[in-house]
Amino acid sequence: MSIDPIRTRTAERADEHVRVIPGTDAALALGLLHVVVSLGKEDRDFIDAHTTGWELFRRRILEYPPERVADITGVPRERIVALGERLASTRPTGIRLTMGMQRHGGGGMAVRVITCIPGVTGDWRYPGGGAVYDTRGFFRADWKALGRDDLRPPGTRTLTMTRLGEGLLEVTDPPVQALLVYSSNPVATVPDQNKVRRGLAREDLFTVVIDHFQTDTADYADLLLPATMQTEHADLHYAYGHLYVSWNEPAVSPPGECLPNSEIFRRLAGRLGVTEACVYDSDEELARQVLASADPAVTGITLARLKREGWARLAVPTPFVPFAHGFRTKSGKLEFYSARMAEAGLDPVPAYTPPYEAAQRDTELSRRYPLALIAPASHYFLNAMFANVPELAERQGRPTIELHPMDAAARGLTAGAAARIYNQRGEFRATVIVSDRVSPGTTAGIKGFWPKRVAGAANANATVAERDADMGRGAVFHDNRVEVERAPD
Repeated sequence: MSIDPIRTRTAERADEHVRVIPGTDAALALGLLHVVVSLGKEDRDFIDAHTTGWELFRRRILEYPPERVADITGVPRERIVALGERLASTRPTGIRLTMGMQRHGGGGMAVRVITCIPGVTGDWRYPGGGAVYDTRGFFRADWKALGRDDLRPPGTRTLTMTRLGEGLLEVTDPPVQALLVYSSNPVATVPDQNKVRRGLAREDLFTVVIDHFQTDTADYADLLLPATMQTEHADLHYAYGHLYVSWNEPAVSPPGECLPNSEIFRRLAGRLGVTEACVYDSDEELARQVLASADPAVTGITLARLKREGWARLAVPTPFVPFAHGFRTKSGKLEFYSARMAEAGLDPVPAYTPPYEAAQRDTELSRRYPLALIAPASHYFLNAMFANVPELAERQGRPTIELHPMDAAARGLTAGAAARIYNQRGEFRATVIVSDRVSPGTTAGIKGFWPKRVAGAANANATVAERDADMGRGAVFHDNRVEVERAPD
């Protein structure tokens, strides 16, 4: 089963597709749990042994009956009940949370609610059951040895990449005077594209970009330094989709003056007079430090072994049931009530936190910009990487905007028309696709295009708000309302 606002390629191949209003996944999860609890199918043995705060969470669940959830999510009540009944009776049930679902004002809470589902049904106890977002947390390496936060002077300011425009234009005490960008193309990839451009265009800002190509961001650089590619430098790789660690040995020598980012940083540190010896550790020394972890999952994985064998699996059991007997929390249990959440000013009990914009109805904003826009990844780019490769750009084609037939007809738009997609923050251009892959009131674009390579010199991020989600300062790429009209010639 696929739960997604768009009938994606995955959804088309699923046995069932449930289409939700963007940003309402947490409400759907609570509605499904309402059915489970109403049927008396919660796993009380697991709840009693491995969770805390159940009665508080149970009361919260009962606030979301299927009829209320249907109104919030756009999913018919009958489908909510039917899916809830299947969830109540199917063991094990495995849930895959994918990248993007959390990118709205209530995204952190949505992930929390969904990962609590198997705590209610007991699916955390079964091989193949539970929920997974990614697997990076199982590679518990010695990150402190690598990061060395203790070397950062007290009071050092921290800015956020996803609020780069704010950092460059609104932080004034003191203002940002120098910017070094590496492994990123923020003009193409971060919110409020026009604001970012205004910040990078400041005459008093000295910008250094380390990259392989003349990206949109590199166009603003005072100095562009050439970086090595993956085939040209050594690196330690871990993953968010599997349980293997690998060593990337250089296959060819770097061309010209290309250097690894790490070597550029070492040379820059030398010119700045940095004296801490660890700053000059080689890439192999850094890899050894990361692997020198006391965590059992990294036991036996050394750089020598990785250089000899290429890869190694983390030392975790097969089958892997990581939370059958406890959780990595202070209490050792799944915390339906979390004191840490309360201390952070968040609801200590899992809840539905509405998105800022996406689910609005009958408000001034939704009347001005009646379509919720989400922009999933291209099938041919990796975020903004490879968008400049001619063959892949040709396969992807021009930027598109998908509209439900009702929304297209209401705007006099037909398939193939050139459209202007806009809101109070900015606009971009795309070719119209008329399709029932999206619901009325939802429209879908594609992220990753380099602005300077497409009509209008902008992509969907020109319309995205520069705001934080509820947890972790995540961006809100899919919490966005727009209007669509025929583009002027």
